[in-house]
Amino acid sequence: MRGDDAVGVAIASELRQTLGANPVRGYRIHKTTLAPERLLSKLALSSGKILIFDAMEASREPGAIVCATLGDSEYGYFATHNIPLSLIPGMDSRVDDVYLVGVQPLSVEVGEGLSGVVRESAAQIVAAVTDEVGANL
Repeated sequence: MRGDDAVGVAIASELRQTLGANPVRGYRIHKTTLAPERLLSKLALSSGKILIFDAMEASREPGAIVCATLGDSEYGYFATHNIPLSLIPGMDSRVDDVYLVGVQPLSVEVGEGLSGVVRESAAQIVAAVTDEVGANL
């Protein structure tokens, strides 16, 4: 309900439609709700890499895509949620296994729907992930 803040959910929804919830062995696509830290706490106990999509305040142009690992990122948190990922139980030992793919929002004001520029960035991310998963089938 805060505009571009929903970009992570939009990306996960599109990936689930395109690839399915479990497209290939080793990949799972989870959608979060209003409390992403709950899902991340469960994932922190699992093995493998975690790729997080979310709106991220990174002082960039709206729609800019920011990619980093949790370990090498100054953006080691959900900026629009103000949740430091390093404080989620289990994440501190997994910093090199957690990848952040953030999109600079245009607006997180109350209102539904993504802005055009953020919707375009989300489509680029979905296409890139779909290509990567398809290459690993």
